[in-house]
Amino acid sequence: MKTINCFCGASFEEDIKDKIDTDKDPIQISRILDGSFMSFTCPKCGKTLRPEFPLILYGNNIDLEFIPEIDRNRFLTGRKKTTSMQVVIGMGELKEKFLIRKYNYDDRIIELIKLYLLKKADNDLDITIMFSGKESSRIIFHIYGLKEGEMGISKLPESIYNNIENNLEDKLKDPGIAEFLSLPYRSVNTISTEVL
Repeated sequence: MKTINCFCGASFEEDIKDKIDTDKDPIQISRILDGSFMSFTCPKCGKTLRPEFPLILYGNNIDLEFIPEIDRNRFLTGRKKTTSMQVVIGMGELKEKFLIRKYNYDDRIIELIKLYLLKKADNDLDITIMFSGKESSRIIFHIYGLKEGEMGISKLPESIYNNIENNLEDKLKDPGIAEFLSLPYRSVNTISTEVL
């Protein structure tokens, strides 16, 4: 059981697991994708709360540690360690990883496309780029931080993905690309636009 504190001053307990076997509890993947995962309603004021608690997800081809966004800097600076094969930080990245799996994409290629989009952006902006799905033959990315309070959308032809996929082994010969795509944390969010 974990205690959840609401902004109204109420506290309540919820049964929140530290580990989830996605083979035995596949509904949790659906909940991650539809946004209802780690979503709770305050019994006093009715507000929807979305706290983040550390979690291990494991199962068929899954060995993933979810790290709350509040612990991002601790992980990136090496003060928080992991024993899992892969790490995601924050609910947005968790949903994104399962969306990538849903469409049978390779997350390395998705991250390379996000890197390309990041390089095209203004270096002075704090930008977050998230894969958000597919529409016919276009892959869709949501871009946060281009304008305050707004989300940009980039729809790219799937042929860009296919081209990178066909040349991925050559790209991985570049030590910088290989390091960027290495596990456990494979995300363009490790890169500052200032160093691009």
